[in-house]
Amino acid sequence: MKKFLIPFAIGGIVALAVEYFQGNSTETAVKPSTESTVKATENQGLTLATVVAPWEINSLDPNQTGVIFQRMNLAETLVEANLQGELVPSLATSWSSNENATIWRFNLRSDVKFHNGKPLTAESVAKSLNIALAKPGILQKAFIKEIRATDAHHIEIELTKPFVPFPAFLTHYTAIILADESYNEKGEVTQVIGTGAFKATKIEAPQKIETVRFDEYWGEKPQLAQANYLASSRSETRMLMAQSDKSSLVFNLDSASVERLKNDPNLHLTSVSIARTIQLKMDVAKPFFNDLAIRQALSDAINRKSIAESVLKIEDGVADQILPKAFAEWRIDAKERTADIAKIKENLTASGYQFNAEGKLLNQEGKPFSFTLRTFSDRPELPIIATILQAQWKQIGIDVNVSVGNFSEIPAGHQDGSLEMALYALNYGKTLDPFGVIVQDFAKNGSDWGVMNWSNPTLDNALQQLETERDQQKAKALKQTVSQIIHDELPIIPVVYYQQNVVAHKEIKNVTVDPFERRFFLEKLTQN
Repeated sequence: MKKFLIPFAIGGIVALAVEYFQGNSTETAVKPSTESTVKATENQGLTLATVVAPWEINSLDPNQTGVIFQRMNLAETLVEANLQGELVPSLATSWSSNENATIWRFNLRSDVKFHNGKPLTAESVAKSLNIALAKPGILQKAFIKEIRATDAHHIEIELTKPFVPFPAFLTHYTAIILADESYNEKGEVTQVIGTGAFKATKIEAPQKIETVRFDEYWGEKPQLAQANYLASSRSETRMLMAQSDKSSLVFNLDSASVERLKNDPNLHLTSVSIARTIQLKMDVAKPFFNDLAIRQALSDAINRKSIAESVLKIEDGVADQILPKAFAEWRIDAKERTADIAKIKENLTASGYQFNAEGKLLNQEGKPFSFTLRTFSDRPELPIIATILQAQWKQIGIDVNVSVGNFSEIPAGHQDGSLEMALYALNYGKTLDPFGVIVQDFAKNGSDWGVMNWSNPTLDNALQQLETERDQQKAKALKQTVSQIIHDELPIIPVVYYQQNVVAHKEIKNVTVDPFERRFFLEKLTQN
């Protein structure tokens, strides 16, 4: 057990006040930058930035921690994405396929060096991707048959079937390219040697990364000389670091912390809607969920506007459909419903349901509806939203038991059939194009975080057509067909969209929030 003191400022008075105990937790409390570092930052311009976020460093393997390596710009993928969600060149300057999209050819940049000074080659790219392909991950969903280098600056990837969305899968963090020297003879990552704008000098699991600017970087050089990463699961600790450390960029604060920091004149809050939806999944095979009338009543009774504004403190968070506005081609025209309790009860009565004298909704056996809603506390807003849903559904005569446990209980309940309903947040931008997530979670009875005992042949057919459709307008029509079916049949009920909040001192300029949660954009940071 260790005790730590973290300095922070209240009303201009510096105090030593925060004590917390590690116990059996994997988190180690962290101190802000040293006084000398802060002074150097003030006197020499923006030389240091420290990202403070809740995500721990569990491993050097990209399958587990690649998302942090990618966001810190330590390592890069062949294909990147801009803020509009469009595919753009990265380590590959261009790509193309044969007519039926079974063979893809990527042209590599000729001026790229790894952090150990060795050049990027087609052989090193092929090795890195083949190692990633051998491990469970998104590449195993991309129908890859073979990855090969054809010469020093070109690789070919052959697929087992035509697949037009393939390049988007190479934007995923598990597809970051590492140097040959990153791996041991078993293909295990022993050190992170990438090509990004920052070079790792120290990685200490589960909490800390230290990096320096890579002066031989092929792209635009960042102003920062150093960029660090600190993991802290406690929102309170992150809030205090936002106030005390002028170099910090603090992510994922709870709503109470955000409200407090808004009133600090030294800080600036940047908020952006991201490609993540808080949603409900349910076992459609269970008697109380297999009727669309029930699923529709549950959805209609949710006061999404109230949840977005009171819990997440955002004005534009109502989830009128599964996919947020970042995915324009998948979006359909959907009217925002108001929670009209009387109308909902009227619709249920018209569908053959009855209410008892206490106002409880009865099932076909004449017993009151009730079920258990599972969620977890890793995201502090989820238990609060679950409790609100419990109260809102009680108004239409449905009793709900809320169970707050570990997030692993949701996929476990999916597998053993014990799960009735779950509340969680899902990132639909994992492969930039949400096709990769949707085909996994909605087609053919879904996945651990997808639909449960539900399928739709028309949706399956549309997704299959999307694999080979090159015409953009036809592809858009297929995407909207998929979204319309999910919207109408409600195998998963969207609640609210997420908004990422980042707090930094006002001296730090050009803070950019990635709506697809791929980059911290540290290379853009400047100072007055």
